[in-house]
Amino acid sequence: MLLHLNELVLDYIGKQLNAKDLLRLSMANKALRGFFDNECYWQKLMFKRWWVDRKFFRYQDDYLFILNNLPDRLQETTNFDRKNVRFVSYSHDGAVMAVFANGCTLWVYREDQDMLNCELHEERGWDKILSVEFSPDDSHLLVTGSRDQFRALTRDHEVLVFKIGEDSASLRSFIDIDRNMLATWFDNSHFLYMQSGGERDRMRIFMSSVNFSDEIIVYPILSFDTKIVKILVAQHVSPRTRRITQIADQAQEEGKTLTQKLIDIGLESGVDVTNMSELRAILDQETQCMPCYRLHSHHDAIPTSRCTCECHHNTDKLLIFHGSDERVHVKVITETLLEKAREANRRRGDPEGSPDRNRLYFPLNHCTVFDTVDHVFRTGASLVDSSMCLTPDNKYLYVTGTTKRSVDGEIVFEVKPICLDLDTMVLKNQPDFTNIPWVDCDYEVRVTANNDFVAIFSGHDVAIWSSYHRGHIAAALHFDGPVSCVALHPYQNSMCVTNEKLVHFYHSPVMAQEEE
Repeated sequence: MLLHLNELVLDYIGKQLNAKDLLRLSMANKALRGFFDNECYWQKLMFKRWWVDRKFFRYQDDYLFILNNLPDRLQETTNFDRKNVRFVSYSHDGAVMAVFANGCTLWVYREDQDMLNCELHEERGWDKILSVEFSPDDSHLLVTGSRDQFRALTRDHEVLVFKIGEDSASLRSFIDIDRNMLATWFDNSHFLYMQSGGERDRMRIFMSSVNFSDEIIVYPILSFDTKIVKILVAQHVSPRTRRITQIADQAQEEGKTLTQKLIDIGLESGVDVTNMSELRAILDQETQCMPCYRLHSHHDAIPTSRCTCECHHNTDKLLIFHGSDERVHVKVITETLLEKAREANRRRGDPEGSPDRNRLYFPLNHCTVFDTVDHVFRTGASLVDSSMCLTPDNKYLYVTGTTKRSVDGEIVFEVKPICLDLDTMVLKNQPDFTNIPWVDCDYEVRVTANNDFVAIFSGHDVAIWSSYHRGHIAAALHFDGPVSCVALHPYQNSMCVTNEKLVHFYHSPVMAQEEE
């Protein structure tokens, strides 16, 4: 009967129905599906519920994707008996999971196989595990922790590197670092760690080899005249960002400012560099071959990080760090920068002074030369107790900050997730987190993301958004006790939530149907 209705009547019906009724009607038969598969019906509904980016979600298939893939169905719950679970982390391929609990107990699992059970309090004198991170190729596990004050002879923190095998994991190397310092992976064979030398607002970054038989085990690579609280390294640098860094280096060598150098490039290319679209176009043309430029420049382009063309291959890394204020700093680490650091290490005993020797080997309170960052982003939130994570494709960075607002005359602290697009170096619109305020608890907040969803916990609640969000949450889960961690699987739409002694595993409706 509906097939014989006037199209104007169908249009009116479609615009009056709620999302579920419209979905049922459109799925009734092929003709109705074709009629209602139009963005004019779905944009309003998607905007009303999630306020998502219209560029990505316009049709009923997009709505179905979220309904079918949202990891909000409880699959199973595991009890860790006498231990309160504090942290869970997946490897980059999702095959291995690391779990640690009170008492500095660390477990490593490959599916249901127990690969490591380590009591770091008994074996290393630790009193707290601070961070756990898998290497880019998932062959090693980097664990940073603090030692008991009575057992720490010199430095309070320690970094352990575990080798991950097929059916077991074993300790490979370790290094002592100062109090409140952290470490992160640089590549598959090296990690970075922080050192302050007792200075509050100055920091030096060191690189350490995983293999202690290497010729150079530890050497400094960067010094900053600013406080650093947390660091992270992205394995992919977009061609545009890399080209801007190269232009800035060339300008410095020629004694010019970046603006002057860009004007020179504009004159040579015949474009107006004050027009951002023209400037982006010329930078993209210079960093890619023409087939790649045509492939990646249209509105529905695939990311350059997924392109296999040789013009995108490079060894540059993106160092991301922040202090206690609202700023996120980004520094491109090039092979040239690393070679300068290695050369300074080889010549560190020379009596002749040099900028690199001053920058890397003088005591921080005597340094007069420091490294500069390539980008600074103001988030509008305090990053003192923040959490950072990268999406599996290294295209987006998510960082959490805290803001204050008044509720019924009382000051409430809220968690504010913030997204940075590492391809375009632009802060995206933040989600609306006002409906789940921050609740003080004994656990640090943590943000986690895969290519489809973003999740964060606050007090007794876990909130999940679509990765292409611009607002309201897609799902909210409530727990009886305080949540200590949430982790999204990198490539499956499943999620792990830790709550006191319990670990809850959630998956999507599609995964639930496949298991049945």
